[in-house]
Amino acid sequence: MQTAFISGLVIGFLGSLHCAGMCGPIAMVAYNHGNLARGLIYNGGRIVAYTLLGLVFGLLGEGLSFFGVQRSLTIVIGIMVIAFALYPSFQTKLVNTPWNRMVITPLRKKLNSLLTTKNGLGHGLVGFLNGLLPCGLVYLAVASGLALVDLRAALALMVGFGLGTVPMMLGVGWGSLQIKKRVSGTVKFAIPSFAVIVGVLLVLRGLALDIPYLSPVMSFVGLGQEIGICQ
Repeated sequence: MQTAFISGLVIGFLGSLHCAGMCGPIAMVAYNHGNLARGLIYNGGRIVAYTLLGLVFGLLGEGLSFFGVQRSLTIVIGIMVIAFALYPSFQTKLVNTPWNRMVITPLRKKLNSLLTTKNGLGHGLVGFLNGLLPCGLVYLAVASGLALVDLRAALALMVGFGLGTVPMMLGVGWGSLQIKKRVSGTVKFAIPSFAVIVGVLLVLRGLALDIPYLSPVMSFVGLGQEIGICQ
């Protein structure tokens, strides 16, 4: 679980430039150009959203592991992460789905209506809704959590991910737009590259090549029985 938490921190911290560029303007409005208390409440709302996602996908991963598919699941998720990183058009197709029209669009409208709020609960709700909106970096963290097929590890990873993004999100303030302009080119290259690395690591983990830390031997519970991948 500690390893999952650290992995989440690394993903969040290294990807936080993406957060500053994409969500910086929302954060800037939400906590009034650098108000620390409002910033902490806003980021707390985001972390709650990420923890909820970790709960949902952690439970899903544990459910799938019951059927003894954790190796295959990890490999498939790794391949999907690589594919989405190398072919952004896949992400566009996800946006144009009924789910987006029925769920994401109303979330965006609700978030926009709350941006002018002046109470703490409102700032926390803005952060929570912001955390649920489509984001390639969040997808990467969620995919990594799902591949862990362990609820506690998935929760730890998503909490770590949220905390990893906090320093950058607290620092955006008035400079968020300038950050976006200066690092947009770097982010467009760095984030997909980072995603490909994570995808490759997931595939290697699923292959269980008996390489310490990188591709360890895996065991799983399949239909109620403990099954060793490699004895």
